[in-house]
Amino acid sequence: MKFSTIFSTLAVIATAAIRPAVAYEMTEEHPVDIVVDFQIRESPEIGASDVANWFNGDTVTIAYEVQNNEKSEVNIIGVTGQFKNPITGEIITNLTTGKVGPLAIASGESSGFEQTIGVNLIPGNYELVPFVFFAHEDVVKVLPVRGQLVTVADAPVSLFDPRLILVELILIASAAGALYLGYEIWGKKYIRGTAPVQARKAASPSSGVSSGRGTPSGSSYDVNWIPEGHLKQTKTKKVA
Repeated sequence: MKFSTIFSTLAVIATAAIRPAVAYEMTEEHPVDIVVDFQIRESPEIGASDVANWFNGDTVTIAYEVQNNEKSEVNIIGVTGQFKNPITGEIITNLTTGKVGPLAIASGESSGFEQTIGVNLIPGNYELVPFVFFAHEDVVKVLPVRGQLVTVADAPVSLFDPRLILVELILIASAAGALYLGYEIWGKKYIRGTAPVQARKAASPSSGVSSGRGTPSGSSYDVNWIPEGHLKQTKTKKVA
């Protein structure tokens, strides 16, 4: 292919993001013998008859393999795609057109390239239908590729997600502040009102008066502590 043709096709691709794939010459009208298949890099076990499960926020890499069975060279210059309703075929959204190469593939040869897709859809079921732009015989053509059924869901929220941890800390701090405020306003009064009050012990009226029990009349001291032998001696002396 001439360089001028390549540059012109690249200019076409530069505006492809704002033009739907049907605006170009579709290969059904002028069939070309080019076989394109793809594989999801993150889940290579998913085949054409399987359903891929993606989460919003994921970045998916589509690895394409192109086999040129034409008698002349083809140049892959871009890739785009659509997410459709798998039942009605209604187009939900178009993918941003990505420039490729140009990737020249000689007759009878095969080559590959990749497309990165950022998943950001309303949770549901979709059909991904890619389109490959290529230049052949000085004409830019679009080749639709097989569809891939996809289920999109919101990513599960982890308790250790930094964004969620911040929210958790704010909630915990708010709850702690509310509990403290409630304790200061109502808790202290309630505890004071229900706590048992210890009665003071009344003083005995005779606590300050010394006992006179065991003290002889007219004695100014207590004889209870005097040994019995000493008392007998005292009494004997008095008799004598």
